[in-house]
Amino acid sequence: MEELRSRYRGALLGLAIGDALGTTLEFQRPGTFEPITDMVGGGPFGLEPGQWTDDTSMALCLAASLVANGGFDARDQMDRYLRWWHEGYMSSTGECFDIGRTVSAALRIYEHTGDPFSGPTDKRTAGNGSLMRLAPIPLFYCRDPERAIHDAAESSRTTHGAREAVDACRYLAGLIVGALQGRSKEELLAAGYSPLPGLWERQPLAPAIASIADGSFQEREPPAIRGGGYVVHSLE
Repeated sequence: MEELRSRYRGALLGLAIGDALGTTLEFQRPGTFEPITDMVGGGPFGLEPGQWTDDTSMALCLAASLVANGGFDARDQMDRYLRWWHEGYMSSTGECFDIGRTVSAALRIYEHTGDPFSGPTDKRTAGNGSLMRLAPIPLFYCRDPERAIHDAAESSRTTHGAREAVDACRYLAGLIVGALQGRSKEELLAAGYSPLPGLWERQPLAPAIASIADGSFQEREPPAIRGGGYVVHSLE
């Protein structure tokens, strides 16, 4: 049990620490900067060392919603995202200083229609926002991989409905569940890994996500691996 708690802490703290560390270099292209080895802040938002960005803020909103409701509640999630946007809820600075275009578009639609599944479905909106905040879903449903993967997709659809964004969340949720269950790195990175054997044959991933799941990233290095806001590049 203590080992599992440690993995949970690692997932959430690792998310926030990686976010705060990476904000220094946010929006810079791979190969154009020297590696950083310490928490220095700065970056495009002028943050203090240790302050996180929108990715961790939205993950905290999602985690708080899961705990408060005892499970998945899309409307409550969107209400919390609105509080973050308008009031700075879960922000490291007390205000929302950055929000992705796809997220803001979805939140405006939700405010107008009341539909919590307001994520645009156009393939050109397949940004990485829903992927970056995902971790609380597989953490909450660690013992139910099928529910974790299903609700990872639903979580994406609130703000990012494009198939590649949804399927990136499904695949990563499976990886996180596997890691929490103690699977080795070799098992997790094996071609087509899922905590539910045969899942991707029964419920195929979008081609670009399936290619990553099959190990395309293991044969590529920057600049072929590009990073950036497109969810396929971020996942790879």
